[in-house]
Amino acid sequence: MAIPRRPIKGPAKTGQPTPGNPQKPVLRNTPAPKAAAPEDDEELTELDEVGSSSPEDISAAETLPAAPVPSASGGVPASGSGFNKRRTPQAARGRTPTGGIPRRTPGGGHEEAEGGEHEGAQAPRGKGRATGSHAGSEIGNLARRGMSLAQKLVIFTVLVTLPITIIFGLVSINDLEQQLRNEIRRSGQVQALVLQPFAQRVADRFRGIRDDGKFTTALNEYKHPAPLEPGEKKVSTYADDLARLQEIVNGDKRVKDVVIFASASATETPSTPVLRATNSPEFAAPTSYQTMNGGVQVYSGTYGGESCLYFRIPLEKADERKMYSFGSVILSLAEIDSQVRSLKNRLLLFGLVLVGLGVGASLGVAGWFTKPINSLVEDINIVSKGDLDHVSAVPNQTSDEVGLLAMAFNRMTGNLREAREAERDRERIASELNTAKAIHAKLMPEKLPQLPGIDIFTAYNCAKEVGGDYYDFIPVGDVEHLALCVADVSGKGIPGSMVMGTTRTILRMMAVNNLSAADVLSKTNYHVARDIKRGMFVTCVYAILNVRTREMTVASAGHNPMLIWRAATKTIEKVRPNGIALGFDKGPVFNRTVREQKVKLNPGDRVLMYTDGVVESMNEQREEWSDEKLDEFTLQHATLPSKEFVRLLIKALEEHQGNAEQHDDITITTFRLL
Repeated sequence: MAIPRRPIKGPAKTGQPTPGNPQKPVLRNTPAPKAAAPEDDEELTELDEVGSSSPEDISAAETLPAAPVPSASGGVPASGSGFNKRRTPQAARGRTPTGGIPRRTPGGGHEEAEGGEHEGAQAPRGKGRATGSHAGSEIGNLARRGMSLAQKLVIFTVLVTLPITIIFGLVSINDLEQQLRNEIRRSGQVQALVLQPFAQRVADRFRGIRDDGKFTTALNEYKHPAPLEPGEKKVSTYADDLARLQEIVNGDKRVKDVVIFASASATETPSTPVLRATNSPEFAAPTSYQTMNGGVQVYSGTYGGESCLYFRIPLEKADERKMYSFGSVILSLAEIDSQVRSLKNRLLLFGLVLVGLGVGASLGVAGWFTKPINSLVEDINIVSKGDLDHVSAVPNQTSDEVGLLAMAFNRMTGNLREAREAERDRERIASELNTAKAIHAKLMPEKLPQLPGIDIFTAYNCAKEVGGDYYDFIPVGDVEHLALCVADVSGKGIPGSMVMGTTRTILRMMAVNNLSAADVLSKTNYHVARDIKRGMFVTCVYAILNVRTREMTVASAGHNPMLIWRAATKTIEKVRPNGIALGFDKGPVFNRTVREQKVKLNPGDRVLMYTDGVVESMNEQREEWSDEKLDEFTLQHATLPSKEFVRLLIKALEEHQGNAEQHDDITITTFRLL
């Protein structure tokens, strides 16, 4: 009887990965769908599961495919959940997810399996990170925001020097003005005291005259004396005294006038000028005065429109407040104003020079400070455009904080350069891993044989990027016999995958036209043992099913027992013929120990083949799921369709595992006679 096959109907359902929900396994009986993009920060686990078939009357002319094409991983079960709560060891260590397994489509092309890409193979970058050219354009075109350091230093210098200059100028002007006033007061005091004897002699001419008429007569006689009689002694005349006063005025430009006043009656300010150096009638009477040493009275007033100081020396006093005569020297304060203006001009010039020097010094100091900073900015621009080999020369120019910053920048650039090289290595490794995934995918069946009356389903999941588990369906030469194989290589990852590929090739070659399961394993061991690395081995359960008689010949190379659930008795039968693992011995010992066992299957019976990743699946407390739980699960769900049986088994493993890492590859192959 020929073993028929038919096309598989309907695509498997897939799920959309999310950052918190890595991609779930696929339960399928069709070519796997295209890949879904991975999330950046989580390793996606992969679980290949192959769909089931239901018995149908199919033409006997159709036969099994001679060379099955590979399966792929990823997706979400049609119902329930897959291994979505755990991370792989790479994800637990913070590694970036690796790429999916490309596979051949039914049409002969290739698709990329779900499960993600490695970061080096077009993985999306983290947010906020820019490429070299983009970052360079951003930094290189940055305009300075606000003022430059030189401008800030200039403003600081101006803000400091201007108040200092102004305060210094005000203090200097006030001090100069006070000094000039004190000097004029001293000069006026001296002049008044020097004038006193002369003025006293003039005033004595009018002493004792208490009548206004007599006072006027005496004043006229003084100003217009009669000619001297012969023999009369000559005395100083009005002209002589006037010349004396004029000498005083002409001898000091600050002296505006010298006046001697007298009166017939005592008043606070006698108002009759007896002798005056100028013809000006102007004179300011005091409202208040200050008495200096020597009895000189000083007060302020105006003379000829100018501010002046009046120095008055009493000559004949009636009491403390009133007098009959006094002499007065008037000194101008215009010199003070002139010198103050001159000082202001000098201080203004000094301030401008000081500010100019400060600005120049600020620019020089700012240039000195900012030169290495500007050089460092240029270095940053160069590096930001992608030149990670650039080295800043600033540390050779300065050893201060800017130099320290430049040293840190050079160290950072070196670290970035090393990180870039490491990223390139990761990209290369990712590319190689993707290639290994593609090869690994081609070693697995893409779809199951369609057998009337037999419901088959398969699941497969790697613990790493590639795995060491293997399952297969091999035509063995005629149309009635089909070989089913599940194998497990000691070790995971690329080494396990390489040994698995070698074992698969040898096993498929030895299975051709060979209906002895034990003989196939013996011949396979002969070649594997000569090629395998010391310390590695392969366990395998190999069964040849006669699809017409429903008889099965089973041989085991140290593998987990095959479970057969008997529908008639509702019990589990464990089939584990004697045999050691492939690769332990090159022939003699293996050939003596390997045995095969014949099994008769009845309608309703279920066969379960699996790897130790199922029963040794660990939770966070490192507790294994165990053979007992697998037996219990099989007893409870053996009557279900194979697809549902596998889905619930995966769910049970996932619930047991929780958030723990998957530590071993998982392979499940089961079928049930209908």
